[in-house]
Amino acid sequence: MQNTSASTSLTYRVQTRAAGANTRASKWAVGMLILGTIVFNAALCFVNTRGVPVSASLVMLSEAMLISGAFLACWRYLTSMQMAALGLIVLYTVFLTTIRYVDAPGLGFDPKISRDLLIPVVFFLLGKAVDDVRLADRLVLIATVLLLAFALFEYFALDGFLRVFDVARYYFARGTLDASNAGLALDQGHGVSEGLMVSGFRPSDQGRALLPFLGDHRVSSLFLEPSTLGNFGFLVTIWAAVRSRMEGRLYVLCALGGLALIILSDTRFNAYSLVLVAPILMLPARLASPAAFISPFVIMLALWVFGATVGSFHGAPLLEGRGTYDRLLYSGSLLSSFDIYNWFGLEQSRSQTFDSGYAYLMSTVGIVGFTLLWTLFMSLRGSNRFFYAFRNAIAVYFATLLCISASPFTIKLAAMLWFLLGALSVAKENRHPRALARDLLNSSLAKAEDLWSPSPATRPTNMVLVKSIS
Repeated sequence: MQNTSASTSLTYRVQTRAAGANTRASKWAVGMLILGTIVFNAALCFVNTRGVPVSASLVMLSEAMLISGAFLACWRYLTSMQMAALGLIVLYTVFLTTIRYVDAPGLGFDPKISRDLLIPVVFFLLGKAVDDVRLADRLVLIATVLLLAFALFEYFALDGFLRVFDVARYYFARGTLDASNAGLALDQGHGVSEGLMVSGFRPSDQGRALLPFLGDHRVSSLFLEPSTLGNFGFLVTIWAAVRSRMEGRLYVLCALGGLALIILSDTRFNAYSLVLVAPILMLPARLASPAAFISPFVIMLALWVFGATVGSFHGAPLLEGRGTYDRLLYSGSLLSSFDIYNWFGLEQSRSQTFDSGYAYLMSTVGIVGFTLLWTLFMSLRGSNRFFYAFRNAIAVYFATLLCISASPFTIKLAAMLWFLLGALSVAKENRHPRALARDLLNSSLAKAEDLWSPSPATRPTNMVLVKSIS
């Protein structure tokens, strides 16, 4: 019996250690996967700079591998309802894409919207499956330090940065920039914002908005374009605020890193958004959730009215400037030019939509699809109140960002964002020690009060006790 007991105990310890090792290995793999979504574009740019041609197909293949890896990492934890939701999203978007292709075959079959909507679902479920908010904290900190290091490298040694990452040639190679556009022509490394993405420098008539003494250079770091770097900085800063409240201690390094990314990329929109969503983080969910839910519909209506009353265009709207007013006017004009086929996702937009997220969504999933998806997002449930604060803040951020950009769908930002949301949804709320001590003190005082001044509900029991003693 002793030998059998010892053998059983040894077997249990071996199995427990093996399970722990597998868990650590899985979390390590998930961490590498999330960081891979951030750095893969820079890796492809480095390869292209070294003389190995990169194409749009290779970029799409890389994204498909990352999404597939995330799905495989969490598929064992998926419920039948979640699998059904994934399947319906794919079927619905492919159906609309097929209708648009039949209507205009010359534009080609573009299933990009299917990929864009798979990213939020898959990476949110991955965060839930991992169920480790501490891992999420570490990934945010590692990614922030990595991005900040390359951002400083780019800012202080731009020539050296471009020798490692020839950003403009990479975007030409993958087809994002049109090589036939004479205004973007490269001449021995010059042009296209001195070798960076088009938005890599502020126009001289605009100048830098955040800390102007830093100059007109807008840093892009490993994202290779400044807008996503600023968006990521916003995400990091909001995460630091939520986690600080949740844990009862300040995530100072995380917050400072996020603010530094916003400043170096000079993304004014993200700086304004921090001020906008700060009250959302503080409001209780019963007040913030309804406001967050209706925000995109109110904003779309306002844009439509703005474009219809102010916009003066003939035919397809054109983006006439890069300022906030110009981009809002373009987005509103585009929405007001849509017919019923555009609004239901049955016909592609006549103009480019990457500067108008709402126009992109309406012309790909339609108003019905968007309403269903937004309702699904706002109906997500979490195990702590800080999840709802984070979700509502992100919802308001999306609602405003979609006015001027479709960037919330890029995997460089979306993978980390939805992973954090998923991890936070299942995190247990750790009450602050002072709150626990206060509850214990209040409980003790209540018991003492019942003993000396019993309430009506407890008085009979206490009277019996007194009589028995006497």
